[in-house]
Amino acid sequence: MITVSRPERTPNVTLLLVCGLLAACKQMPEVPITTPKPLEVNLNMRLDVYQYRGDEPADKEAGKALDEANTRMRNRMAEIFNFKANELVGENHRGLLDIRQVPAGKWGEDVKKQVSAENEDRMLLMRQKAKDSSRALQEVQDEQWKIRTRQANAKEWIEVPGKNPGTFQWIRAGETTAEPEKPAEEPAKEADKPVEAKPVP
Repeated sequence: MITVSRPERTPNVTLLLVCGLLAACKQMPEVPITTPKPLEVNLNMRLDVYQYRGDEPADKEAGKALDEANTRMRNRMAEIFNFKANELVGENHRGLLDIRQVPAGKWGEDVKKQVSAENEDRMLLMRQKAKDSSRALQEVQDEQWKIRTRQANAKEWIEVPGKNPGTFQWIRAGETTAEPEKPAEEPAKEADKPVEAKPVP
C-alpha cells in the first residue's frame, strides 16, 4: 500500500485565501445609496394644548371671596337702609358709606360695625372690578358713587360735587343744592317785630 503524505498548510496559504476572497468582494456590483427622487413623509399629527395657569387657586379663592362679600351685603341691606332712613349714614363720593351721626349706646356701636363691614365688602368688589376691567380704582369708585346716588331714596344723605372743582358737599337726595347754612340770629329790630294787639279802652 502506498501512502501519500499531504503537506501541511502553512500560514502563507491561509493568507492567500483571505486575499483571494477580498479580491472577489471588490468585483461585487455597487449598491446605490441615494434615491432618484426625494422621499415624501406624510405626518398626521394631533396636537392638544392644555394651559395650566399658576394663579388658578388664587382665582378660585378670589371668586369665593367675592361671592361671600355679595352675600354679606345682601344680608345687611335692610339694616343699611334703616341707617339711611334715620339719617345716620350717607353715600360718599368714593362709593362708600359715611357715618353722619352716631346714636348713643349699643345701636351706635352696631352702626359703626355694620358700616365698617359694608365698606370693606364694597372695596373688595370695587378692587376686583377695577382689576377685571383694567381700570383705575378711582374710576370704579366714581362709577359706583354715581350709581348709588341715582338710586338713593328721597331725603337720604348723598355727597355731590361742590361749587369748586375737586370739592364735595352733602345734600339730601331729591334736593338740587345743599341746605344753606343758617346765619346766627340777630336781635329783631323794632320795625321787624310783629304788632301787638292792644285792648281797646
